[in-house]
Amino acid sequence: MTIRGKRNQQRMKKLTGAILLVGGPANSADLRYATGYATVDPAVYAQHGARKWLLVPLLEKGRAQKEALQGVKVLTPFDLKLSRARRRRLAEWILALAKAEKIKRFTVGAWCPAALVDRLREAGLRVRVSSRPMFPGRAVKTAREVALITEAQEAAVFALSCATAFLRRTRISRDGWLLMRGKKVTSEDVRRLIDHALLDRGCLGTGTIAACGAQGADPHERGSGPLRAGQPIVLDIFPQNLASGYWGDLSRTVVRGKANRRVRAIHRAVRTAQRLALRKIRAGVSAERVHHVASSALERAGFVTRIKGERPEGFIHSLGHGVGLEIHEAPGVGPAKERLRAGNVITVEPGLYYGGLGGMRIEDTVLVTRTGYRLLARAPEQLEL
Repeated sequence: MTIRGKRNQQRMKKLTGAILLVGGPANSADLRYATGYATVDPAVYAQHGARKWLLVPLLEKGRAQKEALQGVKVLTPFDLKLSRARRRRLAEWILALAKAEKIKRFTVGAWCPAALVDRLREAGLRVRVSSRPMFPGRAVKTAREVALITEAQEAAVFALSCATAFLRRTRISRDGWLLMRGKKVTSEDVRRLIDHALLDRGCLGTGTIAACGAQGADPHERGSGPLRAGQPIVLDIFPQNLASGYWGDLSRTVVRGKANRRVRAIHRAVRTAQRLALRKIRAGVSAERVHHVASSALERAGFVTRIKGERPEGFIHSLGHGVGLEIHEAPGVGPAKERLRAGNVITVEPGLYYGGLGGMRIEDTVLVTRTGYRLLARAPEQLEL
């Protein structure tokens, strides 16, 4: 049995009844982890002890059989002998499977559609909604998973190099705008270049950030409009590999031209905070401790966090998060008691944000090891271009 299979069986022993996943393209990470199948249309996964089923539409059966992990039986509504009317409803698929396999109880995740849960209960099944992760083993990556995340992270590094090379080639106008062939360069231009570079590496850029100046004070502002010299430009690149489904995550903040003294001081403080936090990472250390090391370093450098008022400022987010089949997954790296484990893949991304000035974030993705960490892909940290 594979390591993943052992983890899943251990989890099953703690759940009541069969495990049930209902997934579509927007929420299919657990389903893909359990089956290996990348869903396009809604699909159902059920597991009862060592028995596993993947229910898919008829047109998806061939692909599902090719992609499904060993031991997962692929079925369609036709295999379940459903009438034409019942074939259209996922709840009917589940009821037919439950009847055929004599399953009386299911455990579903918190994101399972309420209407589906109601229908199963109305039909006499006992359904328990669990707020706990269905596959907590996802937080500890196998060597294969680490390699797939590394591939996505290397694509992010490549895209960053394309973006910074492009910005270096821009000309600075007399009034401080960045120009390329006489036209103002925009956030949209940089995002488009990054996303094209990611596609060249087999990845999809979703929500790429290129936020200049005051726009960068909002950590998730994507950025818009012309870019100016001397102002920090937050570049946050988080590609998903189209073949594997695994993500990478990388951020750098750059300035075209000369940065002022305050921007250089903020960049220096964020770099130092990241390096100190990285030194604390190893299996067994609490995520809270690693976060505290970074936040304390920023405060010692004179950058205090204020969360009251209309606009919070300073270090206003957690230090990091897990990365895998989702861009944000367990473990969280913030003020929580959870301890890091060997095999966790996490981001380390201290940042500072101030209205009027903008944002400053440096982010890398690392593998937690027994004695420390391993950087998955190395990217330059140069501020001025």
